[in-house]
Amino acid sequence: MGKRVALLGFYVGDRYFEQFSKNDPFPQVAAYKLEGRFRDALSIGGVDVESVASLAVSTYPRNKRIYFPGARFVDEAGIRGIVTPLLNLPILKLFSRFLGAILALSQVKGRKLDAVCVYAAHTPNLLAAYIFRKFFKVPFFVYVPDLPSFMDMGMKRSSLLKFFKKVDGGIIDYLISASSGLFVISKYMVEDNPAWRKKPYWVLEGIAGGTLTDKCVKPTPEPEVPAKKIIFYGGGLNRAYGIAELVEGFIQSDLDYELWLCGRGDLEEFLMDASKRCPAVKYLGNITPSEVSSIQSLSALLVLSRDPQETYTRYSFPSKLLEYMVSGVPVLTTRLGGIPDEYFEFFNVIEEFSISGISAALRAIDNADHQLLLQKAACGKVWALERKSSAAVGRKIVDFMEKYS
Repeated sequence: MGKRVALLGFYVGDRYFEQFSKNDPFPQVAAYKLEGRFRDALSIGGVDVESVASLAVSTYPRNKRIYFPGARFVDEAGIRGIVTPLLNLPILKLFSRFLGAILALSQVKGRKLDAVCVYAAHTPNLLAAYIFRKFFKVPFFVYVPDLPSFMDMGMKRSSLLKFFKKVDGGIIDYLISASSGLFVISKYMVEDNPAWRKKPYWVLEGIAGGTLTDKCVKPTPEPEVPAKKIIFYGGGLNRAYGIAELVEGFIQSDLDYELWLCGRGDLEEFLMDASKRCPAVKYLGNITPSEVSSIQSLSALLVLSRDPQETYTRYSFPSKLLEYMVSGVPVLTTRLGGIPDEYFEFFNVIEEFSISGISAALRAIDNADHQLLLQKAACGKVWALERKSSAAVGRKIVDFMEKYS
């Protein structure tokens, strides 16, 4: 493409993210990682990419900090970024994010700007990109990793906030319909939405981190692990994610394993109570990404237990599944509508979402041939890195943008 693209979203650089996200009640670690990999993919695909971002952070009073400063950064690959100041108060947060996006895009445009790619369907950023298309003829694309109507799972909202959320959804539909094309995490996002149905789109469920180093051969025995085998889940701890059923199913299975969980959400108190009832259940709190990666590598099984009957699962692909795959550890998951069939060659499946169904699936894993489980996981790691890494998808992303600019 040989062109300059502004990635308008929330990628603020590692140092800034770590400094200002560590005390947030709901740090957006998974989204930050995915946007970073999308950014890498654009660069690998051949465009000169520059981030324009504000921090994704909980609004005051959930996060006690009212103001987040602007900054500039250059990452290890030499990609530049502008972090816009953010006033973290209700309503004013949206205006400050919009104003920051307009001013920063203007700076990038002064150095040449051929396209804008908006990460996530967030109104202030979409509106800024729309204005640049309207007045400066700069095309914009949108990567939609989550539908706004299904975000903030587990948060209680007043009737007024629900009304404003519905209005915001209509605005988002209009702005996205004015884009040049979409990257979506599930094809159903487009197929089920009349406002988007005529837009060019490309399905990008997620992007795997890391590089291909392993070969699909029978793996060597796993490294030494703690006294008991670990079943691990790291991520949102909301009731809608099937965490309560996972814990109760594990307790019912009566396996000689430990279930470790980490993250934040509305079930934190439930997990602390469960760990008192059953010492094999361990809630680790909100730990760092490096600690998560270390625990994953030592685990015997990585699990995801979302209910396939929940409507949101048709429009989502949990990014942690690619994280799980790249670790080379066996994965156990429910069969969600948003997960393409090709992935299930490498997954072990919870066929029935219920406490007893999860319990049965865990016992089946315990009775399975351990080397075959590792073989499946090793092949899944190779497949994910060959087909879903930044290097694997970068050129395809850029080709799509070139075609529809």
